[in-house]
Order: sequence, then C-alpha cells, then structure tokens
Amino acid sequence: MTTRQRLDLLTRAYPRLFPRAELLRLLRTQLGHVEALDAWIARDDTRVRARAPKLIYHICAGNLAVSAWTSLAHGLLLGAHNVVKLPGDRADSTTRREILGFIRGLPAPLCKLVKTHRSLDSNLLRRADVVIAFGADSTMESLRAKIHWNQKFIAHGHAVSLLWIAEPNRMTSRQARACAIDILTYDQLGCLSPQAIYLPPGTDLDSLGQKLARALETHWKQIKPKPARPFSVAARITEARDLAHALGQRVWLPPGKHLGWTLIHDPDPTFRSSPLHGVIYLRQITAAKLGAALASVAGHISTVGVGGKISSPTEQAFLSLGASRFCPAGHMQFPPLTWHHDGRPALADLVTWIAAEAAHAR
Repeated sequence: MTTRQRLDLLTRAYPRLFPRAELLRLLRTQLGHVEALDAWIARDDTRVRARAPKLIYHICAGNLAVSAWTSLAHGLLLGAHNVVKLPGDRADSTTRREILGFIRGLPAPLCKLVKTHRSLDSNLLRRADVVIAFGADSTMESLRAKIHWNQKFIAHGHAVSLLWIAEPNRMTSRQARACAIDILTYDQLGCLSPQAIYLPPGTDLDSLGQKLARALETHWKQIKPKPARPFSVAARITEARDLAHALGQRVWLPPGKHLGWTLIHDPDPTFRSSPLHGVIYLRQITAAKLGAALASVAGHISTVGVGGKISSPTEQAFLSLGASRFCPAGHMQFPPLTWHHDGRPALADLVTWIAAEAAHAR
C-alpha cells in the first residue's frame, strides 16, 4: 500500500479522530511531502526519501486509550508492522477494551499490520526498530535498560499540565467553561489534564471560584457516560476535600456534594499533585516566583493552557521550566495531529532518511 492508500483507510475508519486534512498536514510538515515514503523527493540539489521502521513496539499506559490510538495510527500511516503491548491487569480494564475496540474497527489491510500482547515479549522488543512507551518514569528507566543502542526509544514518562489565567477578575462565563472542559475531559487522567490553575496576585477568589464552580457543574452534567467512582477513587477525592477543610482552605463543591468535581484554593503556590478525577487547585503567584513554585515538576510540564493573553515574563518562566506546548484554555485536551508530544515530532522521529546526491563540479 502507498501512504495515500493507508491514509484513506485510516481516515475513513476514524474520520473524527484522524481527519484527512490533518493527516495530510502531518505528513507534509514532518516528512516534507506526502509521498516521501514512496518516492524520491527533490530537496535543494539532492533527492531524498524516508524509510519507515519495519516493526514498532507500542507499550500502552493504563490510564487512557487515546495515546495508544494515536501512537498506533502513526505506525499505520508509515506502513510499519505494529506490536501493541496492552495495559496490564492492574490497569483500568476500560482502557484495554477501548484499545482493542479501536484495533477491531480498523479496515482489514491495516488490521493485518497490528498484533496485540498482554505481556511484554522480550524477543519482539529486541527485534523492534522503534519502541514507543507511555507510563511512569520508573517504567521508562526499566525499558531503557532493555533497549539496544541501535533501536529508537521514544519514551513518554510522567508529565503534568497547568492552566494560567492572565486576568481572572475579568473572566467571562465562556472562559470559565473552557477551563472546565480542560479539567473534566478524560476525567483529568491524561498528561494534558491540568492539575492546578495558577493566577496572579490580587485575584478576587470568591468571584472566580463561583464562576468556575458553575462552569464545572454545567459541564459535568453534559458528560455522558459519567466516569466511574469506585471506592478507591471516591476515597482519594474525599481525602482531598477533608484535608482542605482541615487546613482552612476555601473549597467549592457541587450541589449535593457529588464526586464529579472539586475546586480548592491552596494559599501555598508550591505545586502538589492533584488526586485527579476532577480535583483542581487554585494557586496565586507572580511570574518571578513560578520557577521556585514549580521546581518539582521542571522538565515534566507538558502543556500550559492560557486563559487570556500571557505576558512575556510569565511565558519565559514556563519556558525555563521546560513547558513544550502553550494553547488557549479549552484546547488542552485536543492538540492538533501535528503537535510535538513532549517536544518530539510524531513521524519524523520514527523514520530514517536516504539521500541521493547529485554530482558536483570541482
């Protein structure tokens, strides 16, 4: 199959996930030409073409299926054979089912390029040209020790995302709704899910909290089906609420105190992880102090969602901390296919290049 044929099959199967125009843009921006895998492409006075990996080994995280879908789609677009190591038994079985459902929904010619495994196959891992892994940093370290020097290892370890609201005292209901979408999409479980909202000093917290609380409740009502709240999750949410109350922090809760979302003002700007599942913290800070407050996650910041216009000092502070993506609030969970996940190009990282040079006069 040619690249265009694979692209057509993929976009016909999943037109909303992988729109044709975005897949074409991805190929052009990352490989320079849609036909770069199938033919020689002129580049200055040299002809070049890309060589796809023969085998890609995908190691999936247990929290969300969407990262596995996208990684697999990249492999299929390149025409590689793909081995998918499914999340283990301790992971959410919903994620495993969603990954398998995605594969079953592929057209037969693409489905033939995919095999799934429930456990790590060391032999196939060693044979893979590329290993793409999602998970904890400890998992990445363990895998790195198993990877040969001549294999490409694309590791997506621990990452956090944040919201920055430039002018919270002028927040509109539309902006509040955008923040709610970022927080509650995927039950706040992905690396693009914000764990805290950072605000400049002088914020009217009562007014802002009420606006965000209304937006969170409105969006929660529209989510169907609602994410599960098993005992372990309910316990973490309840503990976060109880601790905030015990510390005298301001807490906004839903009507009836259901467990869909929780908004907490923490007067200490130092980053602390959220228990997720809709628990979000408000923290006030100046741009000059962001570096100290976020030191524990420096190098691990994926996305900064921005409400309003970010100032140059604030943007520079996040850049110094290693943030790899800025986007408007409301778009954090929906990056374009051309985005650089953890700062890395999705397709260009996977291929190797062949060049045919023209003769030069001496």
